[in-house]
Amino acid sequence: MLAGDGMSQVTKNLLDLTQRRNFYAGDLLSSVEILRNVTETFKRASYEPSSDDVQNFFQIISNLLEEENKEKWEDAQKIYPGSVELMQVIEEFIHIVGLGMKDFHNAYLMTGNLVASIQRLPAVSVMTDINFPMKGRKGMVDWARNSEDKVVIPKGLFVSQSAVLINASFSPPDMEGSPVFILGTVLYKTLGLMLPSPKNMREI
Repeated sequence: MLAGDGMSQVTKNLLDLTQRRNFYAGDLLSSVEILRNVTETFKRASYEPSSDDVQNFFQIISNLLEEENKEKWEDAQKIYPGSVELMQVIEEFIHIVGLGMKDFHNAYLMTGNLVASIQRLPAVSVMTDINFPMKGRKGMVDWARNSEDKVVIPKGLFVSQSAVLINASFSPPDMEGSPVFILGTVLYKTLGLMLPSPKNMREI
């Protein structure tokens, strides 16, 4: 519990630092490493991040992905594929958050550079296709509302044979033995500007 509380404070401090927006390439990579350490500590401590922890985590990522950091990311990718690492950390953090949720609960987060949804769904409860982002949702940021990008997850995915589960994030079955899926979806405004080019990836 103490470890988890400590990570909450680390996240708050990192949020404050990233809001200052005076980055060097090394600062971006260090921030990604801190987020990985936070995520791994939450996992080891079996600590459920609070709603503030989750909001702070994604706001930090949004701050790192400001378009003004494009050249810094390009410099950083020459050292290490930090944006790819960042996406892996986000995936792991989403799973931790989802594991701590009750069935049918969800978290929907909107920042300047990303929109994220985390849901915990018993497979038997999914009766319709899932669409993301929810364009009509109250408070939706303009760039996401106007974006043509979307994700549609067919309901059939949740009722297919268990072999499908190896490609999905899921938690132990619920009390009735039904598979429980943790569904995380993220729409990024600027991530494409930060990803390393195929040339840089080959060099790394």
